[in-house]
Formats: sequence, structure tokens, C-alpha cells
Amino acid sequence: MNDLTFTPRILLCGDEQEFFSQAGQRPFKIIGRVQISGKVGKQKFNLKEDGKIFFNDKVQSWENLADFLHGGAVDYLLFLNYQDFVIFRNYSLKRGFLSPKTVTINHFKTLPTDFFYDFSAEVKLLDYLKDLPIKTLLDVDGYFARGNIFTKVYNLDVEIDCVSEKPLPAIMENIYSHVYKNFTEIGHKHYDAALLIERKPIDFISTFTFLEKFSDTVITFSRTDGELEKYIIKNLDNFAEVHGTKSETVKWFFVKRYTKPEDFCVYVVTYGDKKIEEPPEGYKIIHAGHALSEDLGYLGDDTGENISHLNIYLNEITALYWIWKNTSHTVVGLCHYRRFFTMAESIPFAREKILTKDDALKILERYDVIISSIGFEMMIQHDLIRNDCGEELAKFAESIVKKHLLKVQPDYMESFEQVMNSVAIYKCHLFITRRNIFDAYCKWLFSFYLDATDEILRKVDLASLPFAPRRLIAFLAERMLTIWLWKNRLRIKELDFMFIEGI
Repeated sequence: MNDLTFTPRILLCGDEQEFFSQAGQRPFKIIGRVQISGKVGKQKFNLKEDGKIFFNDKVQSWENLADFLHGGAVDYLLFLNYQDFVIFRNYSLKRGFLSPKTVTINHFKTLPTDFFYDFSAEVKLLDYLKDLPIKTLLDVDGYFARGNIFTKVYNLDVEIDCVSEKPLPAIMENIYSHVYKNFTEIGHKHYDAALLIERKPIDFISTFTFLEKFSDTVITFSRTDGELEKYIIKNLDNFAEVHGTKSETVKWFFVKRYTKPEDFCVYVVTYGDKKIEEPPEGYKIIHAGHALSEDLGYLGDDTGENISHLNIYLNEITALYWIWKNTSHTVVGLCHYRRFFTMAESIPFAREKILTKDDALKILERYDVIISSIGFEMMIQHDLIRNDCGEELAKFAESIVKKHLLKVQPDYMESFEQVMNSVAIYKCHLFITRRNIFDAYCKWLFSFYLDATDEILRKVDLASLPFAPRRLIAFLAERMLTIWLWKNRLRIKELDFMFIEGI
């Protein structure tokens, strides 16, 4: 998103040609000239009594120049001669004024070429962040990496990630938790806020829209009386919330987008003759394999686009497919008729201990996915499936799944082997997450798993086998969520699940 253009407006104190020779290849615009003259031979030079400030060839008072620097018409008062800078600085300090816009040529050459930077404004931002409920921040433009702060100050308790195509100095690891080369690498991670460098209004809106899947809040700044400041103030109604703080040089804006009320639904998968009572608010019962069994009076997984007929082989996966293809909930999840998430430390058989909609949404403000606590087995996953379904049949089915995974999702082969050779697994396909993550997982899973299922069923008559080997494909599918999570960067919240019958 580094499509920024910044042309600093300069009041120059010194020779213009000398400035051109020292400034280097960077954009700038000289909007005026400042000259300091006086009785420099005196032991103590007093700018007000002995000197004159010429601004655009007219004698000006120090107060006029100070007012001009306070405004938004100039970015830097730049001194080529260090002694002139010291004279101006010392006189300004005595009067209680020293604008951060006042710089030497050497200072100017160290400043970023594509955005306005002021150290005091950065400190102001960090100070303001301390009192806000922001725990994760995405530095979209690598703002901190190009400033003068390279370690966390004020003990700021914020996890900051960065997007930067170029490698950063190792010391930046003190600020950044992760440095991503591009937005694709971020994956599905969601942040409390995203930090942007100042942009023109049209570019700000474009980037604000682009960042929707990463954060609901954008932090940016505008130079005093700048275009972006005027745009945001004029269009406050376009945003759900705007607040901020200001330094002498910039105004920081915290802009929150309008979001629709969450459409929350966790589907409770049941099957066969498992009649259950209505679950709590936010939960909905779905009859998996409805196409193959007697109607229980619940929502079935055999309407619209569906694979309900495969339920005897795929278990809850047929319900997962139906939810993916036929719903649009913004927060969606899956649990079972006798397995529910709970936040209780001791788990009695009581419906009030089931994870509530409000608690789930609160967790998802900090995390990307709620999932069952990791389970540890006595055997690795390969051996568990072979123990339940027979070694020859299990090896054959695994080889088919691996073949289709390699064909469509080759980047996941390492994850597949890591999980299948591990004793750890997230069990039962229990999870709750936001729609974009849910869709991403389903798109990945069904890009290869249905074809693998079709090939296995063409080559093996699973329907004639006992219960456990008949569910071989479902047992393998249960591992797929762990494999996908292994590869993707998500903030995972593990919760226990409780066993309950009849709610």
C-alpha cells in the first residue's frame, strides 16, 4: 500500500543552490525564504533587538514567523547554516517556543522521503495508545521502522506487526512481533487497529476500504490544516466513530468504520434419532445426513447445494458444507448435540454453562478462532486411524487424500505430515470464527477433499464395512482443521468442551 507521495513545503534559510546540492534526489517545494541578520559580533546575540527576519524579502517579526510555523502552510523551516539554526533555536527557547518544524539540512536528509515525520508526534501517538483498548496493531506502511523510536517505550502493551517488502534492522524486533512481506502473508489475522501514514483523501478511502478484513479501526495523521484533516472532519457521518489527539505538527485520527450487528450462529449437529431440546440463544440445530434418515423436525443439510448423501462417510462434514454454501452469518461455528464449548472450570451437566453468544463475541474481539482444547493421544494420528480402521485400508485412504492435497494444495504437505505424525489434535471439528476465516477454511478443505472422497468410494466399498472403518474418511477429515491451522497465522483461543445429553 506504499503508493504515497509527499512533497515537503520548505521555508529556506540559506542559499538555494547550496540547498539543491545537499538535499539529494527527493521531492520538495520551496515556498519562501527566511534570512537572519544582525550584529553577529556581539558576545550575546539577541534576535529581537539585534537581528531581523526577512521572510520573502520583507522584514517580519519573530511572532509572525512563529504564527506561520504554527499553521499548516509550511512543513519545515530549514537552516543550511548551523550557527543560524542555533541562534534561532536559542532565542525561541527563551520565549518558550521551539517548533519541531525547525530543522537543519542534516536533519532533513534523515527524514523519510514519502511522508511527514515528527518525533514528538510519534511520542504523542504512543502516549495516547496507552489509554486505549488496543492490544494488536498492524503498521501498514512501516511507520515505526522509519522513525526515531526503535524500542517499545512507556511499556506499551500492544502487539505490533508490520508490512514491509524490505528487510528491517534486527533491532526493530523490539517493536514488531512479526514483519510480513505483503498482506497475503498476514493471512486471516485481525487487528484492533491498523496504522497508516498520511494520504490524500481519495487514497485514504481506498486503503481504509482495503483494510476492512484486517481491522475495523484505522489510525492515521494529517498535518495541521491538511487535506486529510479537512476531509475527515467534513465527512464525520461516514464513520462510526472518530476521535484522536494532536501534537504541534499533526492531528492523529482514530477512525472506526460502520459495522453491521453480528449475525451469530453456532450450528449444533445431530443425526439419526438424536432428538434434543432447543439450545441457547445463538445456537441452531442442524440434522446432518437428513437425506438418508427420518425427518426429526430440524433444519436439514439436504437443501440447496449439499452433500447430505455422503453423511455415512463424512459425519459432521456434510453439515459444514451446507453451512458454507447456504448461509451468510458473520460469525459462525459448529458443535455437536452432546459436545458444547464451555468457559466453566468445573463442568457440570448444566445448560447455563454452555458458552454464550455474548461471551463468544467478546472472545473474538481478541482472538480469530475459538476451538476445542488441544487433545493429546497415546499414539500419533497415523497409528490412531490405522488402529481403528485397519492398517492397509487406512494407509490406502491416506495416500488418496495426500495425492489430492498435493495436486491442489501442495503448500500444505508439510503441515499434513507434521500433524499426522503428532500425538496432538483439535478434536471433533468444534470451532467458532468469523465468516472470512470460516470461508477460507471450507474453500481449502473442499478444494481437494470431495475429490479424494469420491476416489476412495469408487475403489473401496466402505458401506459394507463395520461402523469404525466405514467412517474412515470422516476420521481423516477430523485432522484437516488442525492441518489448516498449523499453516495459517491465527490467534487461537482454546476452550474445553462439555458433554451433555438432551441439553
